[in-house]
Amino acid sequence: MAQAIERHSAPLAPSTESARPNSQASDPLDRLAELSTRIWPYSAEALAVALVCLGAATILRLMGSWTNSDFLFATYFPAILAAGLLAGIPAALGVTIASTIIARLFLTISFAHCCRVVLKRLHKRNLANEILAKELQHRSKNVCAAIDVIIRKSLADEPERANKVFGRIKAMMHANELLTASQPQLLTVKQLLLEAFVPYGEDRLQAFGPEVTLHPDVARHLILLVHELVTNAVKYGSLSRLSGRVLVDWHEDGDAIVLAWKEIDGPRVGSPQRVGFGSHLVAACVKAMSGTMQQKFAPDGFICSVSFKANGKGAR
Repeated sequence: MAQAIERHSAPLAPSTESARPNSQASDPLDRLAELSTRIWPYSAEALAVALVCLGAATILRLMGSWTNSDFLFATYFPAILAAGLLAGIPAALGVTIASTIIARLFLTISFAHCCRVVLKRLHKRNLANEILAKELQHRSKNVCAAIDVIIRKSLADEPERANKVFGRIKAMMHANELLTASQPQLLTVKQLLLEAFVPYGEDRLQAFGPEVTLHPDVARHLILLVHELVTNAVKYGSLSRLSGRVLVDWHEDGDAIVLAWKEIDGPRVGSPQRVGFGSHLVAACVKAMSGTMQQKFAPDGFICSVSFKANGKGAR
């Protein structure tokens, strides 16, 4: 009977031992551990593992760029972990350095792409602005031509008067062209003053001063300022009378220009009761040139002094 028991129990032991190796062979962690023990950290296999991890992370990064993901470089962290686990610390360090370089390349390429997009948009807007400016200049010339025809037909019996009226309008159009031109013409102080006095007669201006070329930005603001002074002189000051004149002299004071304006032989003037739009415009022009202005409403005529920089430094 003892022999029979041994016969029946003997086969049980081998079956239990054979089942244990099969369960271990099917465990993924054991297989991963076995793979990591077979790869030497400084071997070709370790390099291959690092390249595969880095390549897979880069491909996933490129695929993720189409989804506008906020985790731009999150795929490289699992790649570093996998390389360190399978091939050792040297492979993990290599993947870390390479992923850092690739990440910076991605940032540089993305920044360059954004700059390209911005430049293209600016170029399109500049083209649109140039087309619009040319269209406005073209229309203003057409309007000027139409006004010329209307004035000459309305004053057909007074051609001299028609020429005088249209000369004033043409001078104003020319000033507008100087202000809106894409490449403004360089002007001197005297040229600017003569342009402003063309509609009213250059003989009514007495200008004294050196030849000073104005920066385009300064010229724009000074045109508006002088035009406002001339307009006020026509309405209320010396130019409202045939005998009235304007004395303008200027001189250099370091890097600044000091321009003095004096009206003579006009009606008695007094301080205005209110500050109008013209005064605000003059103040804005002086501020834009980073200059200063002093004015006096003397009984025998309006006097003012404007100081500004001709080279445009500090002008806004």
